[in-house]
Amino acid sequence: MVKCAQGPKCMYPTTLTLLLVGFFIWSNSALAAMSSTNYRIDWDTVGAGGSDSSSSATYQLRDTIGNTSIGGSSSATYDLNAGYRGGVFDRVVAFDLYAQTGSNTTAISLSSTTITVGSTSTFSVGDFVALIQDKGASQVSAVGEIVSIGASSLTVDELKNAGVAPTIDGTNDFVYKLSGTIINFGSINSLTVGSGIIAMNATVDNDAGYSIQVYDDGNLRSGGNDINDVSDGTVSVGAEEYGARSSDTSVAGSTFDSQETAFTTSMQTVVDESQGGFERRNFLTLKVSVTPSTPQIGTYSHSISFILSGNF
Repeated sequence: MVKCAQGPKCMYPTTLTLLLVGFFIWSNSALAAMSSTNYRIDWDTVGAGGSDSSSSATYQLRDTIGNTSIGGSSSATYDLNAGYRGGVFDRVVAFDLYAQTGSNTTAISLSSTTITVGSTSTFSVGDFVALIQDKGASQVSAVGEIVSIGASSLTVDELKNAGVAPTIDGTNDFVYKLSGTIINFGSINSLTVGSGIIAMNATVDNDAGYSIQVYDDGNLRSGGNDINDVSDGTVSVGAEEYGARSSDTSVAGSTFDSQETAFTTSMQTVVDESQGGFERRNFLTLKVSVTPSTPQIGTYSHSISFILSGNF
């Protein structure tokens, strides 16, 4: 329990817990497969040679020599793509969340995808990180994966942003490690806006793309007290508000792409990709603010669930 006299410097420890409940890919077409109790053949071929599968460390090949009856056909319930193994398609879905942790360092400068930092001691190659310009109410963010570490620098594979790239001058600029599913905003007060990043990394082998939706289990709360959902599109200093904005600037069916929006117990779209891809990244920027009269008791928290689904 945290107690203090009400005033503009009163501290509000706030923890946000995130829960990934699952994801799915669903198709409404049927495939002509042969199956038994223990085996299934999705596609077969009659040919004069080739192999079922040839592979190396980075590639895989399925080939056939001398196919017959080449072409496509369909009915109300089946699709057939015949010839040269045209129907072979391994559906692939991978979905990971990375939440902003307390591990951070000062960002001093930025050159392409290399960030000069105050310290590299808490980072490793392969870590996902958020680069943040002017942390707080007006911050500009980007995410990437560390590919190399120098004496005083971190180089990432890309800096995925929300349409505006961070400009780093070493003043209130930071690099945060992204890991796990818990964000801790730390102690906030009525003079600042607390913020945190949730990165989403999706590999989806689906031509029509995918969407990511979120819902929560109720307001950010501590016992019987809660923090109001943002209602005017902006989480502002000195107001009691909580919400998030997506790095995807073209979301259909919600306002997460254009303004800071409240989580609800109903599913809302935060990412809407028109095509699949390998390790496509997006992120949410969460913000919270309080007033001097917000109750200073305990730890405020709630759970957010994420669902990825294919577009068909």
